[in-house]
Amino acid sequence: MAGIDLSGIDWSKPWFSSIAHKGEQLGSGEGALCDNLNRLLAAGAPGRSARLRLASGKPLLFVPQSDLPASCAYETHVHDTGRVPTRDNLHDLFNGLVWFGFPHTKMRLNAMQAQALRQPAEPAEPVAGRGRLRDAVTLFDENGLVLACSSDDLAQALRRFDWRTLFIERRTSTLMQTEPWVVGHGLLEKLLHPYKSLTAHALIVPVDDSYFRSPPQQRRATVDRLVADWLANWPFFTPGDLCPLPVLGLPGWWPDNTVPGFYDDPAVFRPGRSRQR
Repeated sequence: MAGIDLSGIDWSKPWFSSIAHKGEQLGSGEGALCDNLNRLLAAGAPGRSARLRLASGKPLLFVPQSDLPASCAYETHVHDTGRVPTRDNLHDLFNGLVWFGFPHTKMRLNAMQAQALRQPAEPAEPVAGRGRLRDAVTLFDENGLVLACSSDDLAQALRRFDWRTLFIERRTSTLMQTEPWVVGHGLLEKLLHPYKSLTAHALIVPVDDSYFRSPPQQRRATVDRLVADWLANWPFFTPGDLCPLPVLGLPGWWPDNTVPGFYDDPAVFRPGRSRQR
């Protein structure tokens, strides 16, 4: 029987905050995943009747994996047709749910991937059709986390791997002036079975203090727009724009990290960079 077992997923975990509003509606997961995701599409969001669309203008639709032609790249097919080939597995579940949580970000990432596949690689690039831009887009799409941050000092602490400042000395500030949102569907899948060294690739998004006074749904929509706009206006996106961030170190994400000694693990919380971006 088609479908995947979702009964063991705890949607209340903090890392699912961007997708729990849709994940909970899937129930136990019976039936083909693409059909269940399309049911969520049809239901829409309160006050919004427009269908989600790709940068190409095509309306988003989840389809069986067999819809993908053997001769066509996944990203190109999604961009050109609006049809997202979907297997009945957890990886594709989270990919689908991120389309609901961060639609503008996903649309922009897909457009960048499709464009990168169509243009020749730089002469120095070893793999045809794949350069540093596509590497960065793929990394962020799979393993990305957005850190909304209203403090330049905390942003710099993350960039230089200053874990003591970020998570111990200024822990309260980190709780009050930053907010993490997981956008990488591969990272969401890994967080079903979290482990201490699990590391996201974080994009720091500056916000002002008023951001934190908005309701969660509005904050998520704000971050979605900010990330999509940044991607659209920064054609030089590389993996170096992303900061490694051990996610179980985030305050409130793991019970053991309330003890400062949790961070005394150089294999996970590694020393700082010798240079700053």
